[in-house]
Amino acid sequence: MNNEFKSPEIIELLKNKLSNKSKLMVAIAETMRSAVLKNFETEGSRIGKPWQRLSHQTIKQREKKGYWPGKILQKTGQLKRSIISSYGEDYAQVSTNLIYAAIQNYGGVIHRSTLKTYLKRKINLNPLTKSQLQYKAGSNKMSSIRIPARPFMQLNNQDIEKIKKKIIEALSADRQD
Repeated sequence: MNNEFKSPEIIELLKNKLSNKSKLMVAIAETMRSAVLKNFETEGSRIGKPWQRLSHQTIKQREKKGYWPGKILQKTGQLKRSIISSYGEDYAQVSTNLIYAAIQNYGGVIHRSTLKTYLKRKINLNPLTKSQLQYKAGSNKMSSIRIPARPFMQLNNQDIEKIKKKIIEALSADRQD
């Protein structure tokens, strides 16, 4: 999952007019990374509306394990720490390689089989008898978990303005050389 600054017109102008594009791309990538990290600190409020609160069940689970009070999307901090920036001659991006990042950012529904989860747990601890297996097989229901969108990979208008300013400064400085 990544958040790229794409503008073909600007990229073409930069290719033709700017001698040291790498320095600019580093600055843009770091501006975007900094913005994404601020989204975690403000729990989404800097990009529009704050992220949806955690469910009471999630809060109870976190309290039990010592992770509450805390911040949304920061139970262990792994997601936030996974945010990296990268750049090249004609791109700047921010990304994460965590498999669950997309559903946290965009939201969605996760389906899981309660029977499968139950049997896996039981088989590892205690083999089931045939009658227990038949009883549990009748309770094979799909349960769903809805994950609300909590967009952390977004830039706000101020971030875009900072990037534009960096581009203009780079073009101005290059013109003076």
